[in-house]
Amino acid sequence: MKKYFLTTLILSFLAIYSVSAQETEKIKWYSFEDAIKLNKENPKKIFIDVYTDWCGWCKVLDRETFSNSVIIKIMNENYYAVKLDAERKDTVVFNGYTFVNPNPSVKRSPHQLASSLLQGKMSYPSMVFLDEKTQLITTVQSFLKPTELEPIIAYIAQNKYLTIGYDSFKTAYKSEAVNNIDLTPKPVILNKVIFNDGQTTLKDSSYFQLDSIVKAMITNPKIKIEINAYIDNTGDKEKNTTISTQRAKIIYDYFIDKKIEAVRITYNGKGYSPTYTTIIDKKKTSQRVEIKIVE
Repeated sequence: MKKYFLTTLILSFLAIYSVSAQETEKIKWYSFEDAIKLNKENPKKIFIDVYTDWCGWCKVLDRETFSNSVIIKIMNENYYAVKLDAERKDTVVFNGYTFVNPNPSVKRSPHQLASSLLQGKMSYPSMVFLDEKTQLITTVQSFLKPTELEPIIAYIAQNKYLTIGYDSFKTAYKSEAVNNIDLTPKPVILNKVIFNDGQTTLKDSSYFQLDSIVKAMITNPKIKIEINAYIDNTGDKEKNTTISTQRAKIIYDYFIDKKIEAVRITYNGKGYSPTYTTIIDKKKTSQRVEIKIVE
C-alpha cells in the first residue's frame, strides 16, 4: 500500500503536463432516435439526461458526475445513454405518437417529448429511466453527485427495482468505487511529446514535458520507469513497429543524456494500438508516448 501511494504521488507530479489514458473514457451518448433503434436490435435499458442549454446545474452534472469513472462504467455497460434537449425544435415519432415543440420560436418552450417523459414536471436537470420495452421506470429531477447517482443506476440496471425498495437496496449497496480499487499505477500519456509525422525526430515543443519527467526522476531517485511508444496504423505494420521502437529509444536516450541512470529506464516500441486517439496537427491519430512506473 505504501508503494501504491508513493507511485500515485509521483504519477500526479508527472501528470502536470500529461493526461491519463483513463481520461479518454467517456459515456457513450446517443440521440433519442438512435437509442430507440438500437434498443429494438439489442434490448437494453435507456437512460435519458433531459437538459437545456441555459441550465447551469446541467453543466455541473456533465462536468462532475457524468465524468466519474464508475458512473461511466455502469452506464456504458447497462444503458443506452441519451442526451435530450428539452427544447429541441424538430419532430419526433415515438411509440406511434408524434411529438413537436408547439412554440419553437418562443424562448424556453418545452418539446412535447420532454413534457411527456417528465409528465409535465419541467425541471432541469432531469433523468429518465426506460426499461427494455421503452416503458417508463422512474424519473429523477435533481443534480446528483456521483455517489448519489451510482446506487440509483445500479438499482435499476440490476433489476432490483422489481423486487425490493430503493432504501433497502441503498443500505446494502457497496459502491464499485470502493470494491474495485485498482492498485496498479496507470500509465501517463505524454500528450505534449510529439514526433514529426512518420519520423523519429521530436518537435521542439516536446522537450518541456520531457524535462518535467527528468525533474520527477531526480526528485525521486528510487523510481524506475518504462517508456512505451505507439504509432498509428498508416503504412507497413513491421515498419511501424520499428519506428515506434526507435521513438521510444529517442526518449530513453534523452533521459540518459540528462544523467538518469540506465538501470532505471526500459523502453518498448508497441507499434499500433487503437485504444487511445487524439488530435495532432488537425489529424486523428493513435500515436503517443506513455510513461509507466514499474518500481
